Amino acid sequence: MQRLESTDVQRVVARAADVAQRLRQPATIAVVDRVGNVLAVFQASGAAGTVRISSGVSSGGGLEGLVVPSTAAAIAKAVTGAYLSSSGQAFSTRTASYIVQDHFPPGIRNVPSGPLYGVQFSQLPCGDLVQGGSAMGIGPRRSPLGLSADPGGFPLYKGGTVVGGIGVMAGSAPTYSLDTFPFDFDADPEEIIAQSAGSAFAPPECIRAERVTAGGVSLRYSDADSRLENSNAVLPSGGSFVDVPGYYLASDGARTGRVFGLPESGIAPERFNLMGNAFGLVQPDGSNRFPPVAGISLAADDVRALLDQALEVANAARAQIRIPLGSPAQVTVSVVDADGRVLGIGRTPDAPVFGIDVSLQKARAAALFSRTDAAQRIALSSSPAQMSFYFNGDSRSAVPFFARPSVFADGMAFTSRALGNIARPAFPDGIDARGRGPLSSSRPGWSAFNTGLQLDLVFPGLAASLAPSGPIINRCTSAPMGADNGIQIFPGGVPLYRNGVLIGAVGVSGDGVDQDDMIAFLGISRTGAWRGGGLGHAPLARRADQLGLRYVQCPQSPFNGSDEQNVCGSGDLPTSGGASSTALPSALRTLRASPPAPSRFEREAQR
Repeated sequence: MQRLESTDVQRVVARAADVAQRLRQPATIAVVDRVGNVLAVFQASGAAGTVRISSGVSSGGGLEGLVVPSTAAAIAKAVTGAYLSSSGQAFSTRTASYIVQDHFPPGIRNVPSGPLYGVQFSQLPCGDLVQGGSAMGIGPRRSPLGLSADPGGFPLYKGGTVVGGIGVMAGSAPTYSLDTFPFDFDADPEEIIAQSAGSAFAPPECIRAERVTAGGVSLRYSDADSRLENSNAVLPSGGSFVDVPGYYLASDGARTGRVFGLPESGIAPERFNLMGNAFGLVQPDGSNRFPPVAGISLAADDVRALLDQALEVANAARAQIRIPLGSPAQVTVSVVDADGRVLGIGRTPDAPVFGIDVSLQKARAAALFSRTDAAQRIALSSSPAQMSFYFNGDSRSAVPFFARPSVFADGMAFTSRALGNIARPAFPDGIDARGRGPLSSSRPGWSAFNTGLQLDLVFPGLAASLAPSGPIINRCTSAPMGADNGIQIFPGGVPLYRNGVLIGAVGVSGDGVDQDDMIAFLGISRTGAWRGGGLGHAPLARRADQLGLRYVQCPQSPFNGSDEQNVCGSGDLPTSGGASSTALPSALRTLRASPPAPSRFEREAQR
């Protein structure tokens, strides 16, 4: 088992500082281990103490224009490099930039948004899952700014295993941003510094992001492969390790990272509750932090079965974002009750760490928005102006119908994919001439730092966590609503029912979004077939696809060693209570009474 030793960390930091000095770009440098423990933060003399968040959107909104410590930005970059990567794929913050924007690939009009649109608002410094504190501890650890899409963050590897990440902010007046035009190659000093420093800990070439595709599009890893070699391994004068409250103490110097897979890391084999090769989130003594427990209308054995069945589907599934081709999917699975309480979390051994928090966000989003009191709960954490904007629509809202509170008060079943359909800056997604999705901010104010309701719900906790004292806040929303770590708006979260009544949700994250959808969906189907008792999916008539939204989408030829297709076809989907057992919601009756006439482009976009 591999880890970053203190001597490794010292070497990486020294080389980064040396390259920054040679480039005359005073830098802030952060190194983390695989589960996000901050191992070092070094700041050169003359390096900026703060950075401004900006994607170039003049109208602001969200995080746009916010001034934050440069140390926070550097840590976020390092965490992103570590969390997005595994033994099967190496992703950087440039990769993140490529997959979170309003178009994929970025900069091409009239194509849908990135496959991980919204993932930047995960691993937040608030919430009840990620861990905080400056002392070394179990992971996953929090990130000051969530996941970063600003180039200059990379994973660090030893022996083909990801062991951590490095993040760099450089220059006298740096901006925390993203690459909105990826068709050229930037001479980004932050990338040059970070990649040069980590050259001895580079990932295998065969698993770098450009070897991985999403929807047939190759991803991006770095614009700085002409990195500076032979940099000095001794810290130059004119800089020091610096305190970052809540993350790192300068007096500790370069620290040794935790070994991923041992209880000390917080992620290790789960030996007692789940199938044999599953990993869990554990305490240092090896006890499970989130063992299968009972919820309302769910026995502990039901939860265990949901985790087992989903993990079995993952083990059989053909991965989308892993090398070599034909590898099984590596994911985290979370099960929650209808109130968003965690009932169990399980994962495959090499699943990327980011999927832990994201799988819980997906499950909670599906459970929350499928409740009959969803609008009421959301209102508790929103200002009246926010509620009016999202729920009443405006002149730029494409389909105000979807945003009326009644849609989230009728018990329509929403998956995280369906929510994503209406949380994009254009509805339908990819039709630029149309207005915003009802849960999205409007253009031109939209940006990756101002997505809409997703950010607005967690902004109070996020902003408070960025205060100089670095407090640890255990809920991102301003009021309890069953989404303490926020929500996610890309596929992989599916609501769970018993006899037509919402009882929870399953969230999956770590591989391609269609694979995540399939694993969650079939995990529920198989558990319902095995356990019985009315456990299964929402009645067909109550699913959001009856409103013209995509409910789930499963990949073609999804399983290794099988030519099976259409595995999520309606004929194979056991429902809870049946399509005719529950009356149509009033929102659906309204829609069917006066259905809109979709254009050809809308029909294509909704397929």
